[in-house]
Amino acid sequence: MGRRISSAALRQALAVALLGVGLVMSGTLALLVVTSVSAEAALFEVVSAFGTVGLSTGITGSLPAVGQLTLIALMFVGRVGPITLASALALRRRDRRYSLPEERPVIG
Repeated sequence: MGRRISSAALRQALAVALLGVGLVMSGTLALLVVTSVSAEAALFEVVSAFGTVGLSTGITGSLPAVGQLTLIALMFVGRVGPITLASALALRRRDRRYSLPEERPVIG
């Protein structure tokens, strides 16, 4: 259709996606280290917490305090983090070392 996506937008989307995947993986590993739940249950809880979905397999209440704090942190980061990161990357601008000449267009 004769359009393209800017490299800044691609970089921003990739950063948000990789941050989300990294947080989900590290949260899952943290739950697996501190508890004896299955990998599927831990992954489900972490993805649900990061996505602020509200679903649970029912193991949240039986998790130790470290596991519950991990899920609380993921809920907070999932709710605020990607939006904050996206706006921070969008507002960051690189200064050009040159400037293009300005012209007044001829309308006639």
